[in-house]
Amino acid sequence: MAVLFGAQGAGNVFAYAPDFTKAKTATIDLSRLLEHEPDIDVWSEKGYHVDVIQDGRIKFTDVYFSYPTRSTRILHILTVGRRKLF
Repeated sequence: MAVLFGAQGAGNVFAYAPDFTKAKTATIDLSRLLEHEPDIDVWSEKGYHVDVIQDGRIKFTDVYFSYPTRSTRILHILTVGRRKLF
């Protein structure tokens, strides 16, 4: 009787084995992400700083986007100043 209950319990536990593997992999990926040191330190005071912002406008030129699996450009025209978006 004990062997039967033990076998049933083991079967129930092993049904979740793929989920255990996914959880372990996700934990490793999250740990790597949290411990990663980026190439650019946004909190550093070193480097070039903009002293004056002129006119407050941003100009985008040659902006486009396409999916890697498609050759069609999705976002090929973006002009904010003249109100022509996409």
